[in-house]
Amino acid sequence: MSKIIALFSQKNYKLTTPERLQVGLYLTGATSLLLLIAIISAVQGQRHAIKTVGEDSTPSIVTAQRLKDAFAGMDANVANELLVPAGQNQDAVKGYEERYQKAAERLVAAAENITYADKERKPIQTMQLGLGNYIAQIQQARDFHARGDTNAMLIAYRAAAELMDKTLLPAADELDKVNIQALEETYAGQKVAANNSLILIFVSGTGLIIVLLGIQIFLSQRMRRTLNPMLLVATAIALALLTYTTVTLLASAENLRTAKEDAFNSMHALREARANAYIANAAESRYLLDPAFATNYEQAFFSKIAQIAQIPQGQTAQTIASAYNSQGKKIDGFKGYIADELNNITFPGEKEATLASLVSLGKYLAIDQQIRQLERSGKHQEAIALCVGNKSGQSNWLLEEFKTANQKTFDINQAVFDQSIHQGFSNLNGFEIKTAIAASTLVLLSLLGLLPRLKEYSN
Repeated sequence: MSKIIALFSQKNYKLTTPERLQVGLYLTGATSLLLLIAIISAVQGQRHAIKTVGEDSTPSIVTAQRLKDAFAGMDANVANELLVPAGQNQDAVKGYEERYQKAAERLVAAAENITYADKERKPIQTMQLGLGNYIAQIQQARDFHARGDTNAMLIAYRAAAELMDKTLLPAADELDKVNIQALEETYAGQKVAANNSLILIFVSGTGLIIVLLGIQIFLSQRMRRTLNPMLLVATAIALALLTYTTVTLLASAENLRTAKEDAFNSMHALREARANAYIANAAESRYLLDPAFATNYEQAFFSKIAQIAQIPQGQTAQTIASAYNSQGKKIDGFKGYIADELNNITFPGEKEATLASLVSLGKYLAIDQQIRQLERSGKHQEAIALCVGNKSGQSNWLLEEFKTANQKTFDINQAVFDQSIHQGFSNLNGFEIKTAIAASTLVLLSLLGLLPRLKEYSN
């Protein structure tokens, strides 16, 4: 910058006045071009990051989580169906068909939004093939159940359960992982790139303004003209462009941050909580369905519940909810997806809905404890009735209560996510064209402002 100022200094006798004006004009064009390139690069990088987060990765991540919901929901419902005599649990039959329909729809949605080639294609293919095999095994289990052949039914169901646990759910997790990794890498890279771009924009924009001011000062001193209107307008455009670009890029970056850190992080934790609730519910039913592996299913149940909400000793879901609600106090040892969400509360209504899901989960766990006590007491049919029941205070009813509160929290974050992504794109719409017009205009004004002065020396 000091060299630019020295160029137009009265003490610089190496260049004639016309030569200095010509160099000033060249510098104006060069710094304008550099500013234009820096802005376009920054805008395109920001737009790519918004697209990755908003249109490529997040929809696939949510779809993967919903596939996990659908698979686990199918398994929970069919286990409930097999717990009672054939044809006596139509709610479970209906639930199974609904979750199967959702799984089929979401597999199509996942296939239509492939962005990362085989990294996504392979888990989707695995799920498509695995789902067909799972359905075939479940049909065998149903057929044996209808005939009253419990041993054969359990053998067929175990094969289906193995497909669920070792093929379908892991493939859904893999699809989630691929897109999470792409999202995190793009977002982290864009944060660094955005900062670097702003520095380059500031340096090139400041350089342009200094060149224009230097020419203006030189003309004022050498030619005794107070102001050059064309250069003055060009300087104003350069300053406005630099300010507008900085404000716009910062606003777009904040929209991206809100979408990723405030909304998406919560959305992912909530979908994980919901999927694990389905898996836990299936394990609860398996515990009653297949006594030979009851201990394994009991451990699986509590493992999944701990991932949703690990409640420390001496606390209950209700006491934790009360502490968060009345004091905003974090409870030591409270971990899991619900804890993650409570640590990321940002939007109106979000805390209340999250705490409602925690309270519902606590009630669900209390009913689960009753189910296990009944089973251990030899009251198998009573345990089944409590497990498969959809009436108020029964296991499946409380699961629905949890899901409703979870969905409400998710919807709050989804709405903000969608709005932030939309606003981020909106901020950048047509920005390259606007920038190119502004840069071209200020260069043209500089040329028009200096040509008359140059002609004075050519005569």
